[in-house]
Amino acid sequence: MRIFQSFLLLAALCLFLPSRVVAGEFKVGAAQVDITPVNGTPMAGYYKFRAVGGVLDPIFAKTIVVEQDGARAAFIVLDLAGTTRPVVSAARKLIEERFHLRADRVMISATHTHTGPQLPRGSLMDEITKADSPPGLQYVNSLPGLIAKSVGDALGNLTPARASATIGKAEGISFNRRVIGKDGKCIWQPRKIDPAVERPAGPVDPDLGLLVFAPIEPRPSPIAAYVNFAMHPTSVGGGLRISADYPGVLARLLRERKGADMVGVFANGCCGNINHTDYLSGNPQRNTLQLGTALADVATQSWPALQPMKTFAPRARSVTVTLQRRKFSDADIAKAKDVANRMFTENFGTVPMAEAVCILETIAKQDVPLEVEVQAIAFSDGLAIVSLPGEIFVELGLAIKAASPFKHTFIAELANGSMGYVPNREAYPQGNYEVVSARGAEGSGERLVAEALTLLRELAKP
Repeated sequence: MRIFQSFLLLAALCLFLPSRVVAGEFKVGAAQVDITPVNGTPMAGYYKFRAVGGVLDPIFAKTIVVEQDGARAAFIVLDLAGTTRPVVSAARKLIEERFHLRADRVMISATHTHTGPQLPRGSLMDEITKADSPPGLQYVNSLPGLIAKSVGDALGNLTPARASATIGKAEGISFNRRVIGKDGKCIWQPRKIDPAVERPAGPVDPDLGLLVFAPIEPRPSPIAAYVNFAMHPTSVGGGLRISADYPGVLARLLRERKGADMVGVFANGCCGNINHTDYLSGNPQRNTLQLGTALADVATQSWPALQPMKTFAPRARSVTVTLQRRKFSDADIAKAKDVANRMFTENFGTVPMAEAVCILETIAKQDVPLEVEVQAIAFSDGLAIVSLPGEIFVELGLAIKAASPFKHTFIAELANGSMGYVPNREAYPQGNYEVVSARGAEGSGERLVAEALTLLRELAKP
């Protein structure tokens, strides 16, 4: 009798236990935190000093957290020109201390907007952009806490969810900004080319990756949408007002179309040599609103093709890769020093300044290993997300996608720190801006591809 009474008591207590404790349940939380700088903060994007003078649209730290079977992973995208190792390390430290999420489970990338604040990089760029001035340091010191807050807010929003993904085609929007002339050398960012003697130096990646998280319990908005596409966000230009560029327009339009509570996240793909200038037709380039709308239209049209994914506990892999720095002759170094001595009083143009900054940074750090991080996270056999540490040439991203064991592979560049431009091997003898800006020696990009594929194959194992 006593055993029967105990059983009844236990059954009654179970009626009042939380119903959300379900083994294998997939949960998602998303949040965004405003990281818009105050006026006077140094701006990024160009080889000159610009102080923030206003705001076209706010910029954010956006986070999506996924959870299953007690394992979690966080995808964070910042509306910034890039990430730096000190900021990433500080943010990850706070996230681990507060929320017990290990660094290899936290991916922090940047959209690469050229109208965001400049972060100190420990090079001549800090002097050029005044990134290490008091306003610049005040901003960068505030970032780790804001990033951690976005993760905390996302964790507070965790809810049972479903994940689905598809690939849309964004044709005719992006262009390989390197063109090969009749002499075999690279022409950089032409407005119009002569197809009889000039040709694009490489391909584009028209794939628009779309990953959508929807709540199990019906509500007006999805939880989040993660969009992945490869193209430089430089459409606003060189003004003095903060903007998320076309990724901001894309996110805003998707929220308007799919629900105001949805967090729209844009992760830039391998766009190191990809711009939006249509030099094939010579038509005027699209503005920020037009670019964001065009991509939002592709995402919206692709929405009905979303395929549900069977999820598992998030798996994560991360590796630190040591790369060889480029070598320079005594003449190269002397030329760089001469440009540096005169660049504040003379206008040398982007390419000579970029080359001087790269050479002087490289020789100053010649005894410091060029260490970068490659990371991969998966929570389904249907999709993995890879992060790469720089402005990666599109050929390298396409190589990863082609050899990946996952059905869909998204790539977030400028993640977990940046080594600057990462050309493919074929680009080095062609020269011009991206090549003279590259910190890594020829073959560095292919090494990153190999490391990423190793991580993906490990994640694909049951």
